[in-house]
Amino acid sequence: MALWLDVDGRSGVPIYVQIVGQVRRAVEVGGLEAGERLPTVRALAEELTVAPNTIVKAYNELQRMGLIESRPGVGTVVAEGVEEKAREQRIEALNERLSELVRDAVGLGISEDDLWGRLDAEFDRFYGRTASREDA
Repeated sequence: MALWLDVDGRSGVPIYVQIVGQVRRAVEVGGLEAGERLPTVRALAEELTVAPNTIVKAYNELQRMGLIESRPGVGTVVAEGVEEKAREQRIEALNERLSELVRDAVGLGISEDDLWGRLDAEFDRFYGRTASREDA
């Protein structure tokens, strides 16, 4: 598993945050599936040449997010139902971006109608529609 993890100590992003992000992304795209075992803290720390506490911090955060769990006699594994949890987290992140978008639009003086018009145009573009709803 750790072969695809790529941490950069000079990036300015804490290593544990890099690990969390990469594991989360692997879960989202199906690279890690429910029940799949993760390396032990010691093994992953040695492979990435980082302190074991860094791996513990990353695993704790992933566990808090509901993406992994510790199973006695088995070790750390990807949690059951992780696909749904990852989807819920993506929806939550999308809602946060939408809130930020609306705040920015208001701050820039963009009207609600103009913002809705732009959203409609993006949906039309995405779905390949040639006429907007107003023309239909």
